[in-house]
Amino acid sequence: MVYPAAVKYLALVVLLVGCSGSADDDDSVAPFDPGPSPYSLDDVLQLPHVQAKGTHNSYHQQPDPVWDASHRYTHDPLDVQLEQHGVRQFELDLHYRTGAGFEIFHLPLIDEETTCRALADCLATVRGWSDVNPWHLPIVVWVEPKDEDADSLDPELEPLSGRWDEFDGALIDALGRDRIVTPDDVRGSHATLPAALQAEGWPTLGTMRGKFVFAMLDGGDARAEYLDGHAAAAGRVLFPGASSPDDPWAAMFKINDAAAESARVSELVAQGFVVTSNAGSADGEDNPQRWADSLAAGANFLSTDLPAEHATDWFADVPDGAPARCNPVSAPAECTAAELESL
Repeated sequence: MVYPAAVKYLALVVLLVGCSGSADDDDSVAPFDPGPSPYSLDDVLQLPHVQAKGTHNSYHQQPDPVWDASHRYTHDPLDVQLEQHGVRQFELDLHYRTGAGFEIFHLPLIDEETTCRALADCLATVRGWSDVNPWHLPIVVWVEPKDEDADSLDPELEPLSGRWDEFDGALIDALGRDRIVTPDDVRGSHATLPAALQAEGWPTLGTMRGKFVFAMLDGGDARAEYLDGHAAAAGRVLFPGASSPDDPWAAMFKINDAAAESARVSELVAQGFVVTSNAGSADGEDNPQRWADSLAAGANFLSTDLPAEHATDWFADVPDGAPARCNPVSAPAECTAAELESL
């Protein structure tokens, strides 16, 4: 899964040249155009046809001491997960700190070790890998607002409420608008996202490679505030996680246990929705079976605490994935893993 060194070097040179300029130039992220796609099915295949590995709490480092068995795991940095473990979906827990801005960690005081505390650092890490691997599958990033869990324990942490415009802007500033697939890009001229998916489906992989898809992991107040004044998520960067296929913003679902809800997951994926499910936890006793059942159900992204061989006796892997495989529920017959991604 390693991109040829010469091509990586050339891509980096192109990036540096595109970003260079005088001090009078603006600070916007330069567009990155890798040229024609090397994949022959890029005008046919779409994101729901993909099945790939993701990570839960993707920034997480095991705390000392460990207060709960579910915290007993350590992830490699995000770019290492992309390069070495075939991860194509992340989950970032979001907080806001006075004087520092948006931060990424689990829980204050008891579980806050992280590979990239500042949101900007997390985004710079994944963008750096993307810049030299421009033909990667779209990277899905679930963002979970965590300010209501235990943030009151830290007086420097502030509510996320009222900061969603700022957050959208932070994503665009870090990656560039042209590197993000938004709800507007999927909805097009349709009134709702489900109507667009039924009529046209997602944009093809050829238009989504090298890009990022952000989704909100929340079904309560944060989602309601994020959607206020933005019908069907119009003008927003995040896809709000859906509760029902009838939600006007429905395009992406987080269903924690695909093995237990296999029929629902399969139906949603067959309808063109994208589903992420948890499958493989640090304290799980049935990880192998849950992983296998989640694959069979057709979950698009299987999120795990254990993505790497060095982590534990069992680790999550996508059979025949390079790093992704064709979804057994939704992919067309002509799909092959090599046509999804082969860096």
